Amino acid sequence: MKKRLLILLFCFGFVAIGFAQETPEPPVFDYAKTKHELSLNIAPVLVGEYPFDLLYRKHYVNKNGKNVALRLGGSIGANFGQFENNGNKQDQNGQSFQVYIGKEWQKAFHPRIIGYYGTDLSFGYGRSFSELNPVDPNQTVTSRRTTTANIGATAFLGMRYHLSKHFSISAETSGTINYSNMTVYDLQSNQTGSGETSIQNNNLGLFLSPLRAIRFAFHF
Repeated sequence: MKKRLLILLFCFGFVAIGFAQETPEPPVFDYAKTKHELSLNIAPVLVGEYPFDLLYRKHYVNKNGKNVALRLGGSIGANFGQFENNGNKQDQNGQSFQVYIGKEWQKAFHPRIIGYYGTDLSFGYGRSFSELNPVDPNQTVTSRRTTTANIGATAFLGMRYHLSKHFSISAETSGTINYSNMTVYDLQSNQTGSGETSIQNNNLGLFLSPLRAIRFAFHF
């Protein structure tokens, strides 16, 4: 579904570029007057997730006369739940956040359409906790606590369509190199005693995201 949405958005952009040859019109946007932009990523909602992901852009013209923008964004997420299996209750909760800063370069293809590319540097942290409470007091109570920290660099490519001077919608595709450190603590306790073990993992990975974001933006 995400790939289809991305393909449709980009196809729409290229079709509009073609029509621009036949129907010239003055640009809808003017970043000299609307230098600031605040956008919300609505892509997670389309797949049933609800993290809060905001991006701020400051548009300006560099020394070479090119349109560029500085980016500052962040996201937060939380989940809570309780499950029951054969009378045994399991509680789960988790929180996470991520911040990123970057720069993008822009190219206007149409009075309403801009293509852009750039890089973001990011840092994130998350933690989660789960506990299994058996009905039988003689059984072992098991709890797990996990913490994760990560840093990454992302290269992205996107296209933005201006609905009006102050509102636009855009889509991004990206590739990310990410390093993460995860520590897992397992605690088991019963009537005879308790014990804790910990495991630490370090990972370096490359991730491709066909549809990193669909952003609805306000320019001011």
